Amino acid sequence: MASLWLLVLTVVNVHSGGNWRSTVLFAIPVAIVAWRDWQLGFVFAAIAVVAAKFGGAMPEPGSPSPLWLDAMLAFLKLSIDAVVVNAWGRRHRRRSDLARAGGDLPRGGKT
Repeated sequence: MASLWLLVLTVVNVHSGGNWRSTVLFAIPVAIVAWRDWQLGFVFAAIAVVAAKFGGAMPEPGSPSPLWLDAMLAFLKLSIDAVVVNAWGRRHRRRSDLARAGGDLPRGGKT
């Protein structure tokens, strides 16, 4: 599903001249994959940067910085998204595993 999202976004960007530039659009497939596997989240962050480049969403029009710097900043933002989503997913999975096992849910230090 995440690969399909990136493929469709790239095709839409090619046909629209790179009008779909929002980082959020490229972060959604990264988040979907990173929910379960942080390493695959980093891979999808790199794939999303390449898709943005080939789709015409990078570089921004009128950007004074070189393409490699724009790509590195986009990869950094998407990687941060992957780390945060994976940590959130891990916490969610741990809490749901405790609830299924009948254990006591952590309450932030409260008893």
